[in-house]
Parts: sequence; C-alpha cells; structure tokens
Amino acid sequence: MERVSNPRDAEAALAWELERIGSGAWQGWALKFQRMAFGYAQDSGWQDEADALRWLDQHNHLHEGEPPRGALVWYQSGERTLVACSVGAGRVVGALPYGEVGVAELSELSADYVWSDPHFPFAH
Repeated sequence: MERVSNPRDAEAALAWELERIGSGAWQGWALKFQRMAFGYAQDSGWQDEADALRWLDQHNHLHEGEPPRGALVWYQSGERTLVACSVGAGRVVGALPYGEVGVAELSELSADYVWSDPHFPFAH
C-alpha cells in the first residue's frame, strides 16, 4: 500500500493534542484522538486499537526501542491496547487510561509497548 502524508504533520498533531490537555471528552477514544490529531475526520478503518496494532504488526510497521517525537506508541493498559503520541524523551500525550488527555511518562503507563510511524492507511 502506498504511503501518503497525513493532513497534519507530527508537530501540528502534537500542538493539537497539547491544546486538549485535561479534556475528559476523549475517554475510551485513544485511537480516534490520534486519528483526529493527525487531521483525519473520518473513521480509521480499524475496529479498535488492538485491531490497528494487529494490522500494523502484520504489515511490518512496528518498532521497538525509544519512540521518536511524533511516533504513535502502542501500549498495554490492563487488558486493553491503547495508543498515544510520543513527545520525545520517553513521554507521550494522548487520551490516557485514567480518562483525561494528558502527558505521561511512558514507563509509568506500561513496560510493554511498540511504536509506529503515524500511519492511518484507511483513514480519510
């Protein structure tokens, strides 16, 4: 599948996310929050974060190690797969497990994570 650039680049997406710090409106919508941050108004084409992670894994889009700024970070929180965006230095921003948009240390959220480029192949 040919890659296309997102409507918003990583810095614009991060700015969009940081403007929403403290919002509880995104509880349970971690994937939708990231999709909207990168500028896609319509559905991602994935059922949920776990479905997205499976697809990315099957298409060799996942990486281990320190996620670079602007990367999507996929992590486990209890039984759920969630996604946030790396702000760099081991920190992420997104709709966090406790219900609000915030910035957190990735190491405090999960020791089980991988990252991908902000790739939404089915979004529009």
